[in-house]
Amino acid sequence: MNDNTTRARRGPRAGADRRWFPARPRAGSALAATASGDVAIAKLAATAELLAIDIYTKAIAAKRLHGDELNYLAGALGNEKAHYAALKGVLGASAPSGLMFGYPKGSFASRHSIGALGEALETAFVGAYMGAVTALRSNELKGVAAEIFACESRHLSVLTNIASGAIVPAPDPPKVLTAAQATAALEPFLP
Repeated sequence: MNDNTTRARRGPRAGADRRWFPARPRAGSALAATASGDVAIAKLAATAELLAIDIYTKAIAAKRLHGDELNYLAGALGNEKAHYAALKGVLGASAPSGLMFGYPKGSFASRHSIGALGEALETAFVGAYMGAVTALRSNELKGVAAEIFACESRHLSVLTNIASGAIVPAPDPPKVLTAAQATAALEPFLP
């Protein structure tokens, strides 16, 4: 999925690292035929997306960011909602929902505190999605995780700049390229 459109992906397969993710699908669910690894990773990712949705919602409501930064947060909120929708499409009724989160006092009190909170959490999200790409068995879910990873790494970059006090324009999202398009883009640089 790219940042603007999201399609639900289906078909997780058996066996990621069970040490990290002990949850199991409900018997009789569409995912019950799969082993718990991919399902549990998708549940953890959906939980992280709900956390990100909550953070961006609270950061926007705090009215501490303005202009391009506020617009970026609004776009990031849309990204996180699309990521959650994609994961919910995979998980169906077993997707986490209605979760409540807590934050240290003052997390949304200033531009810097919002940036620092976002930087800390996006760092964790980026690392988790990098781990998911290697832990997942389903190639379809690996593709979802890789696309979300690219988006989360952009969010991390922007929030790191906000936390440090820098004002840098938000990067445009990368486009998914076919092999032919990637070749055409690289050809001018090849001997």
